[in-house]
Amino acid sequence: SSTLADAETTWCAYQSCIAFGTLYRYQDLDQVDSDYYYNFSPDALKQIKGKLYPVKGSLSAINLITNDYIEAFSLKEDLKLSTEFIDYNTLPRPSWIEKYPMYTDSGYYYGIGEYTSRYNKIDAWKKSEENAVFNIMTTLAVDFHTVMIEAKSDSYDTMEKVQAMKVKYLLRNIQVMERWMDTEKNLVYVLVRIPKQDVISPMLNK
Repeated sequence: SSTLADAETTWCAYQSCIAFGTLYRYQDLDQVDSDYYYNFSPDALKQIKGKLYPVKGSLSAINLITNDYIEAFSLKEDLKLSTEFIDYNTLPRPSWIEKYPMYTDSGYYYGIGEYTSRYNKIDAWKKSEENAVFNIMTTLAVDFHTVMIEAKSDSYDTMEKVQAMKVKYLLRNIQVMERWMDTEKNLVYVLVRIPKQDVISPMLNK
């Protein structure tokens, strides 16, 4: 199933991956764009095949028209989800959101990701997770360089100054700790943590 395939690739990436990408800050527009990827070993995917089991009671339909579903998986075969549901509108705003984009303690780096939930909610949660990891990488790195790009339109050509940061890390043991949805602003938030010894890069600001 598509949910199982996504669970397998996510498990592999969060166990150990090479994460790399570029962050662009457009000074004149106060705009930030990013382009990043996560690569993991094909051997890891072979090893996890057949070892993830659906958690009983976890399958939920998000959109029946587009066949969007979410489902939890576990390394334990007979895990069952409680049938008790929580109204997320009653959940208080977590304090960790105020620490955006990241913070640390003695043993971990914590990244906070956010993304709009106006469209595909499954994509929103996934994108928010990725942004949380990327926020850890870009906050720790210090290798910025400035480039000039040419902006063209029908009426004029301009040159714009852009700051670009390229990052490349070995990341291991990525954990999603908490999630929260802001229903008023249509935003989803994810808190991710990574052990400090499992964030490895020559770009670290030490």
